[in-house]
Amino acid sequence: MPQLGRRHFDVIVVGAGPGGSLTAMQLARRGRKVAILDRTHFPRFAVGESSTPIASRTIEQISIDFGIDELAPLTRWGKWRESLAPMTGGLKRGFTYYDHRPGSGSDTPGNWPAEPATRLLVAASASDADGDSHWVRAEVDQYLLEICRRHGVDVRLGVTLEQLSPQSPWHIGVRQDSVDGVTETLTCDTLVDASGRAGAILRRLGYRDTTDSMLTKTAARFTHIMNTTVCDDSDPGTLPYQANNAAVHHLLHDGWVWELPMSDGRSSVGRVWQGPGTTDNPVAALPTMTDNLAGNLDVMSYPHLRDWLRSARLADSPGHWRQAPRIQHRWGGGREMSLSFLALPTTFATIDPLHSTGLAHAITGAQRIVDLIVREAVSDVARYGHQVDGEIELLDRVISLAYRGWARCDLFFDACMLYFALAIGDEEDRISGGFAPARSTWRATDPHVQSALTGAEAILMDALRSDRPVERTAFRRELAKICSVPLACRDDNLYAYTFG
Repeated sequence: MPQLGRRHFDVIVVGAGPGGSLTAMQLARRGRKVAILDRTHFPRFAVGESSTPIASRTIEQISIDFGIDELAPLTRWGKWRESLAPMTGGLKRGFTYYDHRPGSGSDTPGNWPAEPATRLLVAASASDADGDSHWVRAEVDQYLLEICRRHGVDVRLGVTLEQLSPQSPWHIGVRQDSVDGVTETLTCDTLVDASGRAGAILRRLGYRDTTDSMLTKTAARFTHIMNTTVCDDSDPGTLPYQANNAAVHHLLHDGWVWELPMSDGRSSVGRVWQGPGTTDNPVAALPTMTDNLAGNLDVMSYPHLRDWLRSARLADSPGHWRQAPRIQHRWGGGREMSLSFLALPTTFATIDPLHSTGLAHAITGAQRIVDLIVREAVSDVARYGHQVDGEIELLDRVISLAYRGWARCDLFFDACMLYFALAIGDEEDRISGGFAPARSTWRATDPHVQSALTGAEAILMDALRSDRPVERTAFRRELAKICSVPLACRDDNLYAYTFG
């Protein structure tokens, strides 16, 4: 097979999603010679289009610290509308939950449920201008790659990794699909795996699939659709934000449907099923694909949701449904990380879309990896690995806890508020202290946080086992150990502004 000459880079990043692109552009801004490789061509469809305050504030910090002005519009909806108007996005003021499960009184067409027991709204910003955003990943990923190119990153798409020789420096045999039959050897001092669940480098370094060890077990089907019916709330004047300007969750008897409305009439939608299982047999078999949107989302027995979809159709992109028989993935074992080999947290594991954690996890991981490389902090690599393990275990624990209480809407809402306490506590630290390499995301390795999490979990499980409401005073006390915002004391389930 024909060979091209070798090219050397300080760092090669494998995977051109947001985490990989942000890693590459930061390193390039610090004078490193960087290449980013991806097996696909862009623009490409990808799910996971919902930012959060942790993600937005981390991007803002990166923009300031590294002088990457092009990132600033991604951090606030007002800035997006001013600077990125041609790019499709959506306003995200927070998290909205509606209970549609049998017996909840919300299974008839009309306005969305308004009873406090069947609705939860948690605002993450004080205004539309300061809001987070939904991302059409095909467009944002392309935008991030353009920033990489402008800052000197060698961007290579449609690349297949043919071989990998784990020596110093790394030798990577690659083949670009635009050049048939020709391989090229790239060398680098540091290799970063940002390839997500594919584990493009992890698999080659002896990591094994440990997904079955995870507590969370869910499946999903998803796509983009157009022209959903805009449904109203019966009491909009009482709400902390327009309920549809959020990551909207429709809770069902065996899972939930997400809706992320975009500015062009498009919506990212998906259906999550939960249940026991393994990677070979994750949950009950997914329903057969049909031409009916309500059938593919498995909501035919929910008249209100059928009405929401009555005039909807598939969007041109992707133009079909995607699905994951098991959402979760986790890689374990294998070669220990070092300054010559690092991986993003989202390469090691995917948890679940329930709390929109993926984007924040990738971006905060990119920030820490860049810090390790720039400082040449050999002694801090083990700490980063410990942080990543702790973050994965915390998310798996908190998300699976929400699913364990699924049969009772009140317990599910309380489990959600436990997660929001963790997220807000992290945000409080970022606002007051800026970037701190020793701080894990969600403060997952902080013993005080772990202790409060254990206490809150015990209270929730006791309420589940005894079939009683949560002991509110005790639960509030545990959440107060995690963050300063009062999150367990509103009878109306409407949280006007969770963090300032």
